[in-house]
Amino acid sequence: MAKPAKRDLMSDAPYGEYGRTATMIATPEGVILPFINASFGERLGALMIDFLIMAAIPIVVLIVWVILPLEHFSDDHKAASSILQVVSLAAWFFARSGYFMFFEMGPKAATPGKRALKLRVVAHDGGRLTPAAVFTRNALREVELYIPLGVILQTSAGMGNSWVSLAALLWALALVLLPLFNKQHARLGDFLAGTRVIHIPKASLSYDLADLDGDAHLGLTFTPDQLAYGEMELQVLEQVLRERKPAVMRAVADKIKARINWQAPKNSADMPSDEAFLRAYYGALRAWLEGKMLMGKRRKDKHDAALT
Repeated sequence: MAKPAKRDLMSDAPYGEYGRTATMIATPEGVILPFINASFGERLGALMIDFLIMAAIPIVVLIVWVILPLEHFSDDHKAASSILQVVSLAAWFFARSGYFMFFEMGPKAATPGKRALKLRVVAHDGGRLTPAAVFTRNALREVELYIPLGVILQTSAGMGNSWVSLAALLWALALVLLPLFNKQHARLGDFLAGTRVIHIPKASLSYDLADLDGDAHLGLTFTPDQLAYGEMELQVLEQVLRERKPAVMRAVADKIKARINWQAPKNSADMPSDEAFLRAYYGALRAWLEGKMLMGKRRKDKHDAALT
């Protein structure tokens, strides 16, 4: 009895099947591909998870402070109180201003909340996510959310004007709900920073592209110098292989061959198809990056220093 064919998950075009939209982003090799936009619900859920983590940071600081044997450090309660204030302010500053920047500048370009919901931040033009873009999109959160919420909380505590509070509430609602009124589900910070938040399903795939049977790889091998890409390009290559669009595979294969100075076989009969070449290159690149990762070395993208 023949085994059932393995289903290619990407062939279902999830952003179309579930009514989702996609942002067209140019890959590092100049090929335009659709990336699934994070929905408003996913972004809100990720934000709630991050806020819970942020709220836990000052609590942890307070708990540590309570259990510390302060009598061994100072007999001056006023000095101890000052130290507590400084530590608390530092923890709050990180939770409020540095938390999102710290995680989004990492290799995953995502906070714990985003990672839990399989989201990440990318540059809208397909380029590298720069520190300036990360700073801009997160600095705008002050205007979009923190300042209006602060005004609302002051008014609710009887320390502000009710009309100012109403204006702040309307302002916050308008900016918070902005992702509902554009196809990219982007907020103001995304538009000004040139970023987008996309949904990348966890790699629980119907099959492993690197372990396919048959003669697809045709014995192709690549030198370490030819494996000149990183994790970002590997993810893009995986998506190209799963979509299996001939024109896209041809364009990507041609770009890679030109970049690595690949020499075609002299015998035309030995020339691999675009898909076979990409599968072979994907398997070699993935094995190379995973091997280096075991030694604590990572390459985020092709712009990172070479792995040695």
